[in-house]
Amino acid sequence: MIMKRYLLIFPIITALFLMTLSSCKKNAVVNITKPYAGAQFKYYNFAINAPSVNFFANGTKTAATLSATGLESPTGTLYGSLVPVMGYSLSPTGTVVFKAITPSTMPLNAAIGQGPSIEVASVTKDVVEGKNYSFYTSGIYDYATNKSDAFILEDALPAPDTSIAYIRLVNPGHNTSTLSLELTQTLTSIPPGGPSLVIITTPITDIVYKTASAYIPIKQGSYTLRLIDAASGKIVARGATSLFKESVYTFTLRGNLITGVPAAFLDFTENR
Repeated sequence: MIMKRYLLIFPIITALFLMTLSSCKKNAVVNITKPYAGAQFKYYNFAINAPSVNFFANGTKTAATLSATGLESPTGTLYGSLVPVMGYSLSPTGTVVFKAITPSTMPLNAAIGQGPSIEVASVTKDVVEGKNYSFYTSGIYDYATNKSDAFILEDALPAPDTSIAYIRLVNPGHNTSTLSLELTQTLTSIPPGGPSLVIITTPITDIVYKTASAYIPIKQGSYTLRLIDAASGKIVARGATSLFKESVYTFTLRGNLITGVPAAFLDFTENR
């Protein structure tokens, strides 16, 4: 009689054990130390007159504004903005089709080329695992065709350096010739009251449309900057900007340097 009770209890214990084991598998702790596979992308919506857009890689949305409603936000990445502001977003590798598309909930306004699900720009790129890239809408957004130009650059980030900063210049200005970046640093005397030392350099020159300079080393400090178009002599200035060692930065023309409409601006992004 005792043996029969044991035999009845044993299957129940076995079943409970299997159920517990199954539950443990479903709720197992995920190993988050394993590195993610893919490439890293930043997305800039810098085409003049461009509507707000979301960004897609092979049909999968990779960058968009947050919505709390469950529906796609009617406002994506606005003209003159980028996403993500810090760091990069994950992208598939191989031959990838990147697109900038207006939100599916964007109200229609044909007069300024806005409406739902408009493919504003598209670029096909061979993307390599572990590398960093930047996607730019560029040129002028055409209200009639609903298209702008676009390009992709590899962000060949330098090795981390605890002693120095790095900068580069990107040119998305369709009507520029070549761009140069001039830096001015004013060093005050120690002790205060003596003469100041003004150092002016032009470390980046000859950057044509849809290209970027290499990242170049710059000492940590505060700089004022001037972006200069070679053919026209047009200039856009940027006030005191702090550059910190161990960091990597991108400066980019935004707006129309040649006509002034919209006003030109020297954009400043931290890559790392």
